Amino acid sequence: MLDKQQLISFIVNNDKLELLKARINRFNPFKVLKIQDYEIRHSNLLAWLFNPSENHNFDDKVLKRFILKVLLKSDNNEILQDMNLIYKLHQMSLMDIKVYREIANIDILLVSEQHKIVIFIENKVYSEEHSNQLSKYYNYVNNKYKSFLIIPIYLTLNGEIPNHKKYFLASYEDLLESIEFILDNYKERTSSEVISFLEYYIHILKEKYVMDNELKKMCKEIYQQYKEIIDMLYTVGNEINTEPAAEIFKNKHKEIIQVAVTNKTYWFGVESFAYGRKNDKESWGGGFPVCFWFSEYFGKLKLTLEIGPFEDANKRIKFLEKLEMHGVKINNKAKEPGRQYTRIYTRTSDIKDWTDFEEISDAMEELYENKELRELKNRVEQAIKEFDW
Repeated sequence: MLDKQQLISFIVNNDKLELLKARINRFNPFKVLKIQDYEIRHSNLLAWLFNPSENHNFDDKVLKRFILKVLLKSDNNEILQDMNLIYKLHQMSLMDIKVYREIANIDILLVSEQHKIVIFIENKVYSEEHSNQLSKYYNYVNNKYKSFLIIPIYLTLNGEIPNHKKYFLASYEDLLESIEFILDNYKERTSSEVISFLEYYIHILKEKYVMDNELKKMCKEIYQQYKEIIDMLYTVGNEINTEPAAEIFKNKHKEIIQVAVTNKTYWFGVESFAYGRKNDKESWGGGFPVCFWFSEYFGKLKLTLEIGPFEDANKRIKFLEKLEMHGVKINNKAKEPGRQYTRIYTRTSDIKDWTDFEEISDAMEELYENKELRELKNRVEQAIKEFDW
């Protein structure tokens, strides 16, 4: 059983912990911008790096290094039909490459008209491949660039195998090695600002995705020495608590009226729903006829909008009919005798770190500001205002 003295000894004057903390907490603008958590921001940066005409002044070196590394991976031997292609690409200048973002939803599309080559990259940081997504992209490129050599790349954190036999797999470790090599060997070509920028990006890749050996060794030593304490801290610290995030969210929206808050749920109404609010604030939904709530749902954050119970069942049915008049879809079963709860909207958002209050509050904001929900909320508001309470 752990005691307070053991916990204090772990925290206070622990040199290894201080070194690890200092290492992790180094200033990094990419952390401030949270680029590590968003595919689109990685793709924007890669499009810049792979563009030979951009102001990094590395010409086509980063692109060629990465492409050749991917083609030479043993995992891609079966896809690579012509080994001469590697030599040709090595000798080839790709300075005419044009870089496109989100053409037909393709993350990065690179086209060389001079050499009749198309390279396109599907970049997956956290999200998974959607049904037929890779086939759709390949067919689009194949139809648009019929006489071109096509090199499709499936880029994931750990080099996952794509569900399409034409795609070359690539990992962020391949990307990291390519950037590091070019920066180490050609830094005299670029500015100090670009060097700093790429060093920050390298650090975030190493820390977030491809942990470097020194950091890994440091973590293992600390864990072996303080395993019991760390396991306990992880268990307690990983408990879900949405209250701080809910407070941040509430402060952004003056129309919100808090109903109830727990570590896993946050119930609230809005001023425009208060027309039909009961005097009994202890009843369902704080007396609101229609109420919102956030909840943890199988590791995701869920926002629900629901119509609650009425004392008069017939009045509830009339209210449902009023909602239908304003374009709110109501299931016919909701009007059956005895029905008390009718959900009219649910949506979820992935949460990577339940201890990150900013991430949770950002997800709350995104769910609440969803266009579909805003339109639905307006319809509900009109129905509540017009209803004879």
